[in-house]
Amino acid sequence: MSTYVRHVTPVAPERANGLVARVYEQVNAEASSIGPAVQMTSPAPEILAAGWSLSREAQLVGAAPVLDKTLVALGVSQANHCHYDTLAWLGALRLLGRPDLADAVDRGEAPADARLAALLDWARSTATAGAPATLPGEPVAEYFGTALFSHFINRMVLAMLPAGLTPGTLNPADEPAFEGAPVFRQWQTDRAPGASLSLLDGLPEGHLPEWAAGTPAGRAYATLVAVAGQGAGLLTPAARDVVRGVISAHRGRRTVNIDQLDEPLSRLPEREQTGARVAILAGLVPEALTDDELAAWRATDRRYSDHCTVYLLAYGAMTAVGHIEEDLAGTQTPGAKSA
Repeated sequence: MSTYVRHVTPVAPERANGLVARVYEQVNAEASSIGPAVQMTSPAPEILAAGWSLSREAQLVGAAPVLDKTLVALGVSQANHCHYDTLAWLGALRLLGRPDLADAVDRGEAPADARLAALLDWARSTATAGAPATLPGEPVAEYFGTALFSHFINRMVLAMLPAGLTPGTLNPADEPAFEGAPVFRQWQTDRAPGASLSLLDGLPEGHLPEWAAGTPAGRAYATLVAVAGQGAGLLTPAARDVVRGVISAHRGRRTVNIDQLDEPLSRLPEREQTGARVAILAGLVPEALTDDELAAWRATDRRYSDHCTVYLLAYGAMTAVGHIEEDLAGTQTPGAKSA
């Protein structure tokens, strides 16, 4: 098992083939070297591909400045207390030529630019149950997609990367924080939208969200929802009902009170509680998920593998994200356009 990834053994870049190799190649060319936050979902290539596609099509391409969408990813990560991703996006802002902005946000100050300050506030508001702030601008698909992917990947990072791990500066000129730490690639502005969608061929397409207005980001989001949803098959119908009920009660937002999970889980037979607990923690308290809890679930069926583990975690995470997406969609003005 990797030192830098918990619960599963990821696919190392030099050993990747098939869909994993294709995703790694595109990530390495367009975003960063293949660090642990990319590798962690590699035992489930479909989750890896759909997640990367949403990240690329929402955040790295399109009409909105990459800087703006990096700020959105940063705001969500801060609100979710995802230290690894917060540091990564602060580093990205610096490498995008805005160390002043990164330093101000890191100090807890509002950006001097009122538009950027409103965008950061909006991103943070998506992590709080209830109607988020109104998105201050267009294009909706890119900002929504970036925020929703950030909520998903924050949960996966908190569940799967060791506490205290930091990505470093992402600057190739600096000493890496650890062997295999990610290195930033120069983000180009001429990337073709939709170039990642071929990675989704053969995967379930899912329901295209109205806020995406037919954009590649919408297709990627729908596929991630559909693929992660297949993780429900690892639970009994009764366990799925408990997972959905508990996560729904929080509208998918994170909580620190894990004791409140005991009562709803107690309604299940003991054998079914382990998987339900893993999925609920992935959605609501991912950093609280322990090696013992994952091992207890995997011990209930010898067929459970690293592939299954990623699917169950993704199911819990995307069950939570689905509620955030519903709340975001409810704030969109009917007929609003998305570039």
